[in-house]
Amino acid sequence: MKRESIYKRIGAFLLAFLMIPVLIGCKNQSSAAKTAEPALTVTPASQAESAVSSVPESEPGRQNGERFDEIIILEGMEETVHYEHVRSETVGIEMDYDYESFARHSEAGLERFISIWDNTENPENYLDVMFSAEDAESVAANVRESLSQMYDLLEGTRELDRAGSCLYIEASVLKDTNTMADQLQMVYIIPASDGCRIATMHVAAEAAEGFGRRFRYMLDTLAVIEQRA
Repeated sequence: MKRESIYKRIGAFLLAFLMIPVLIGCKNQSSAAKTAEPALTVTPASQAESAVSSVPESEPGRQNGERFDEIIILEGMEETVHYEHVRSETVGIEMDYDYESFARHSEAGLERFISIWDNTENPENYLDVMFSAEDAESVAANVRESLSQMYDLLEGTRELDRAGSCLYIEASVLKDTNTMADQLQMVYIIPASDGCRIATMHVAAEAAEGFGRRFRYMLDTLAVIEQRA
């Protein structure tokens, strides 16, 4: 089987798994609406997740769709980027993205930002941000199980400027080879009171430094808000 097909299958499996809680939540909410106002179901966090920290929910001041300029540092040089503010209640986030470098694609429970130089049907460099009703540790366990089939994993925690401490899983080395993969994945799992948010960078190895830095700047603008189906 070609390596590209394997990557696609792993990505599709992981995306399908993480979307299950969203679909189930939508179905349950529809049934409950017949008799009463829908109530938010909170999945209790595990003790291990609590140790990572609880992410405060915040309300950034920018309006949805507002555009503005910021300066970032790439390879030691300043670069002016043009951001657009995104408020996505189906994902439960507010964040900013570089609209001149990335095309935004929105679905229920998913925001995707694809490099404008990529084929949107088969992208190599893109950022997914998803909602999950599962707690962060449970999601991390499933991400770990899926990615470890093909990669040696690097795990730890990371601090995002607005979202706080999150679990981090990096898949960049092919399993048992000490060889960097052609396609890399860096997963940030952000605890929240209603489950978690999962941000996954997908980057081609030869472009990892540049796209990785751009995506990280975008993730540092991410703030958790109330999720609404």
